[in-house]
Amino acid sequence: MQNIWLVLKHEIITTLRRKSFWVMTFLMPAFLILFNGYYILQESGAISSESESDASAATEVLHVGLVDEAGIIKTIPPDLPPDIFVPYADAAAARADLDAGRLQQVVVIPAGYVDRGDVTISAPNFQLFRGGDSNSVAFGSNNEWILPYLLNYNISGDPALAVAVFNPTPGALVNQIAVQPAEVSGGERAQAELVATIIPYIYYFILLVVSGYMLQSVTTEKESRVVEVLLLSLKPTQLMTGKILGLTVVALLQLAIWFGGGVFMLQRSATWLNAANFTFPFSFFIWAILFLLLGYLAYASIMAAAGAIAPTAREGNQVTWLLIVPLLPTLMFATEFLDNPHGALALGLSLFPLSAPSAMVTRIAVAEVPLWQILLSLVGLALTAYAFVTLAGRFFQSGNLLSGESFNWKRLATGWRRS
Repeated sequence: MQNIWLVLKHEIITTLRRKSFWVMTFLMPAFLILFNGYYILQESGAISSESESDASAATEVLHVGLVDEAGIIKTIPPDLPPDIFVPYADAAAARADLDAGRLQQVVVIPAGYVDRGDVTISAPNFQLFRGGDSNSVAFGSNNEWILPYLLNYNISGDPALAVAVFNPTPGALVNQIAVQPAEVSGGERAQAELVATIIPYIYYFILLVVSGYMLQSVTTEKESRVVEVLLLSLKPTQLMTGKILGLTVVALLQLAIWFGGGVFMLQRSATWLNAANFTFPFSFFIWAILFLLLGYLAYASIMAAAGAIAPTAREGNQVTWLLIVPLLPTLMFATEFLDNPHGALALGLSLFPLSAPSAMVTRIAVAEVPLWQILLSLVGLALTAYAFVTLAGRFFQSGNLLSGESFNWKRLATGWRRS
């Protein structure tokens, strides 16, 4: 036990003396937080401006050219703006005014409308999946009921019947039940996006950078031949255990600093956005630490195995690419965790052991995750970490630590079989 303690203390002191450690601890997270915060705040401001623009445009009176070849429209309902429809004798004249910008749309009711029920609507800048003007009478807007109402009113001659034909179950008589919680908006939405973006970055850097110190430590001692001296008084498993535990303390230190910076940014953004402070329940920090520790054990064990069989840090760094892949989806699809935290992608990533640390903690931060999913993910990660630690222990043998043989993937895949 004393030998493990000495290795543990040595790893902590050595890591904390590295300038690169403090650069990554303070400068890189600060840059990422500020960059993402600026982007989200800008995006939020753009959405707000767009909403205000749409609301302003919605108050403008539309001008729709009406060509009634069927002779159906005799009167405009009294509850509609009187000048919204501009009558035209023929479609050509109406479309000419549409091209000149004096109309937003042109509606042509053909002579055979009663038999066929077809209507031709012309609008500028029409796109198949988005429709035309945002204030359109016919395409995807709050005013899309006007044209059917106008036709039904004139055909039936009864305003009440015209309304009933268009909407047999008016909203006043319907009990609406929300099957999903309402989306947050404005500043709260921006804060939630900030959380969903920052947490994957924090876990990405902690899991890769700090576990990378394990690889660097082992390969440095191999290159300098210090490992030959250490193995005279230490068992390989004691050396590995001390290194993992020491770097675990370093990981917790970085986590505390990065989460502290993240909470500070959230509080500042709440002030800027005039939104309520984004707070985490105490249970969140418990889960965050557990997933970090188990995730770190799994990643550090893989790095330890790579360091044991790689003669140099440069060759051992090939394993980093293997570990980046499980963490990338959570970074790439951060907003998916906010918009659909219980969807197949978020659920799958949060249950897969190598992506679970960042994915599950992100889900817990932005949504209420069932306890059974958290426990299932945690158990799977714990079993994976135990398996990797056990396998890494088989790599930590004198034959590997003292070997100068080049790194290759076959040795990494089969080296655990050696007795």
